[in-house]
Amino acid sequence: MNKILLTLGIAALVGAVQAQEATFYRGFAEVKTPVTLPAGEWTWQPGETLFETLVPGTLKLIGVTEQSRRILSREAPNPLAAYRGKAISFYWEGKWREAVVVDPDKPLFQFEGRYLTALPGLVAYPDPSGFPNSRLEVVFRYQGQGSATLDYLSRGLSWGLRYTLEGNDLTGWAGLHNSLGTPQRFRQVELVAGTVPLLEGGIAVPKAATAPAPEARSMAADAGFGAEFAGEAGGTFRYRLPGEVNLEPGLTELPFIRAQVQPAYTWAYTGGFNTGLEIRFQRGYRFSAPENLAAGIVSIRDQGVFVGQAALPDTAKGSLVRLVLGPDPEGQAERKIEQLAQNSFRVTTTVRNPKKYALEVEISEFFPRPFTLEGQGLEKTPEGYRVRFSLNPGQTRILVYTVTLPR
Repeated sequence: MNKILLTLGIAALVGAVQAQEATFYRGFAEVKTPVTLPAGEWTWQPGETLFETLVPGTLKLIGVTEQSRRILSREAPNPLAAYRGKAISFYWEGKWREAVVVDPDKPLFQFEGRYLTALPGLVAYPDPSGFPNSRLEVVFRYQGQGSATLDYLSRGLSWGLRYTLEGNDLTGWAGLHNSLGTPQRFRQVELVAGTVPLLEGGIAVPKAATAPAPEARSMAADAGFGAEFAGEAGGTFRYRLPGEVNLEPGLTELPFIRAQVQPAYTWAYTGGFNTGLEIRFQRGYRFSAPENLAAGIVSIRDQGVFVGQAALPDTAKGSLVRLVLGPDPEGQAERKIEQLAQNSFRVTTTVRNPKKYALEVEISEFFPRPFTLEGQGLEKTPEGYRVRFSLNPGQTRILVYTVTLPR
């Protein structure tokens, strides 16, 4: 019964549900529903699950001048009241039996010529008419009437993104989460990537709705990839899904992007001045973003083998994407440290590619300041140096620099 009642709560909104629009963020969504308002006052019954997911201070009516809002919590009426003089069923001693509700307030039942104050076992009602629509009501008072929009933020709707990188193919699927417990239909859906904070302030934030057991649904690949980039606004990327979107409770996965990239296998080292006999590299992949990419988790397969997952941050088109997977057992470089003076060193770093494929190497090393650095092929930075180069299979690169550190 509750599932029937939670969508919007009153019959006046049923015809408008198809016209809903939603903008999904990470952790919440903004929902806009067209409504036709009577003059002066209108009551919205959102249902308890939806109400508990509302972000405080975000509920409003657009199109009229609001004067006040009042949130009422009413006691649920006794469900037996609708069945006075009617029979209800109860399961006892292995079979279903019927009793008549004589007085729902006492309560008092008639069964086989006798009166009972309680029924044993499981009780079943003939229809749901006795159950309350909602115990929560929001009463809006305003100037105006007619067409308007009910607007709110809900933590019961959100989205995330997962990619697969296999060879040159980068594929992304958007996961839309519906924790409201009822199907939701939207005429238009936008997905927003970027940091969009919600501040709690001094107001208690409603608890997030408890999602039912996750049920993943995927749109067929022939439905088309994918989301259309709708532009940038206030430091966020916005994407629009094609057509109407129907979300059952749980997780629905929809195509987001399919693009070609040129990933390179990488070794990377970042750290302070290292006087050890070797440095060890972190393995990963690097490519230029083919489009404005929303943040997500990337599952990476190389030569048909799953090699790990990495986080991809929100990345502008043309920017460098770096996916870090952890250490490579073969990823090390030999170091030779020669002390020229008390605070002066000549450092020789030898990097060899033992792989059967090419790799790209990046080394960033930092020194205590002030320092002086001499060496060829190094990109000097305020903190130290950075160097990038490629190695073919079996190829070796030797880097030599002299650094003088503060005494």
